[in-house]
Amino acid sequence: MQDEFELLGTFNQLLRRWWVILILAVVGSLVGFGVSMMLKPLYQAEAIINASIDYTEINFENMVDRYGDPLVFTQYDEDLALQVVKRMVLIKSSAAYEFALTLDPDLTQAEFDKNYLIERYHAHWYLRYRHEDPEVAQAIVNYWVDGVIPAIENAQEAGRAESFVIVDLISKAALPQTPTYYGRGVLLLAGTVIGIIIGIIVVDSKKRFGKPQKTEA
Repeated sequence: MQDEFELLGTFNQLLRRWWVILILAVVGSLVGFGVSMMLKPLYQAEAIINASIDYTEINFENMVDRYGDPLVFTQYDEDLALQVVKRMVLIKSSAAYEFALTLDPDLTQAEFDKNYLIERYHAHWYLRYRHEDPEVAQAIVNYWVDGVIPAIENAQEAGRAESFVIVDLISKAALPQTPTYYGRGVLLLAGTVIGIIIGIIVVDSKKRFGKPQKTEA
């Protein structure tokens, strides 16, 4: 019962001094923003590849699965087939890294891996790379993507990739114009959370260790 009373008292104290917590949360977010501004800005270059299925090349006529049901080309099958783009991008990543070293000899494998991104939105695959030099970012992406489509075509001819997947280069990477401070949102959130925690500790400490109020006899 005493513990419940203490918990209720602490909660009421936090509510009465909510403005202290708010101020420290704002201060924490500002500190997080300041730290993000001290980080090195990066430029992101982006190339786009289109991948689609040529259904005329898929013939499931008179074919059945192990249960005797007619075979159909499902959405899962389509997604699995289109993954050939990502597979080839990853296969060509070693060559892209070797090329990147000619532009930035100090670039480590870990840093290279951290700064590239492969994403798919519907039929489009996006190959992105971030670097502090926009020209380096652009050059790496364009070198990389130039090797992907021929690699897919060669794999299809050799029977190592789905022949019914059609790939086209939609756009090569343009020169990035605006830097981005990556991780800013995380730092802002972390600063805010830390500020809230400090605010709760400060308010609770005043309740526990503040001078007791004098009572009249």
